[in-house]
Amino acid sequence: MKAIVVLALLGTAAIAQTTVPMILEGNVPIVELRFDTPSGGARTARFVVDSGGGGFILGSKLTADIGAKAQGPVREEDGEKFQPLMGVHARAGEMELDLSGTLTSGLVGQDRMLARNDAEGMIPGRLLERYRMIFDYPGRTLTFAKPSGAEGRGVKLPSGIRPNNGFPRIEIQIGGATYGVLLDTGASFTMISRVALEQWSKAHADWPSAIGAFGFANMGGGKMEAEAMMLRIPEMKLGSIVVRGPAAVSRQEGTFERSMSRRMTAPIIGSVAGNVLRDFRVEIDYQNRFVYLEKGKDAPSTEISGVGLVLGPGKNGLTVSAVASSAAADVKANVHAGDELIAIDKFEMAGKPLAFAAEALQGPPGSPRRLTLLRNGERVNVTVSCARLL
Repeated sequence: MKAIVVLALLGTAAIAQTTVPMILEGNVPIVELRFDTPSGGARTARFVVDSGGGGFILGSKLTADIGAKAQGPVREEDGEKFQPLMGVHARAGEMELDLSGTLTSGLVGQDRMLARNDAEGMIPGRLLERYRMIFDYPGRTLTFAKPSGAEGRGVKLPSGIRPNNGFPRIEIQIGGATYGVLLDTGASFTMISRVALEQWSKAHADWPSAIGAFGFANMGGGKMEAEAMMLRIPEMKLGSIVVRGPAAVSRQEGTFERSMSRRMTAPIIGSVAGNVLRDFRVEIDYQNRFVYLEKGKDAPSTEISGVGLVLGPGKNGLTVSAVASSAAADVKANVHAGDELIAIDKFEMAGKPLAFAAEALQGPPGSPRRLTLLRNGERVNVTVSCARLL
């Protein structure tokens, strides 16, 4: 029996590459990982793959189901509690992931990793840097491969990658100037310092802008996103690749310039994320410090139209944090901050992630959406119009 186990482990260790289906939920890559259970069975779980994430994190139900053992005191970060874990083993396809040196933690009292996505955990950059990663967004696959010196496919960009966190830094060009950014697969929308967005908007009054983080830019809700600025940039260059009309959402001054820049190899002003990356096959060669980009043939439209609501988690559904400044007049008249969004057309919102709501609220300008709201304890039904938001 021992020989069989050893051979099985050797077989797993010898796997040089695995390619697994990639679910794209609100522009964010999600894959299924497999864990062994104490009863000898297997448990699968959906994980966000976050090149900007710091730890391998499991939701509380998953932690309990696989019998993961606590190790050390609970720590608190940004209002959430994490319990360090030991003895966790995870597989992507037939490859056992190398968790050595990666902080593995379980969320305390929280089954889902984020309000934004339907996922029970997160794979961070610290783990990804052990591999050569291929995020094939158009092909909907994710590849973990052992490092090699082979050339990748597509346009080759130098990438500063900070050792021991795996955060890949690339440079973009906007308006003839060059800026450093994090390549962030874990964010659904490109984020830029508010200072930079306001400077660009002031210099280019014709660039469309709005207040309120709507659509897939709505990643958490609350005051910060209610007051966020969104800006459409006519052109962004990634090396020789020209990206037409990407949009960005603001983050408070210092988020990137100070806090995140300290974790990078050089300063950054933001992150390029899912709304741009979804058009590409993205290959990250961590070992040799390069990123390769190959654009897909059928890039989706960059237009953002729908019901412009900024949402956050709620008790009975999702809470309206704000109505976007570019929303249709009937939305502004009939939906109020503090309302709970119970349903969109036939879709109930209880237990649904923000990405699901963002998808349901999309629609061509003028098309109707029936919303069921809970306001001061009473259900209110309103029919509102979609509009071009940015």
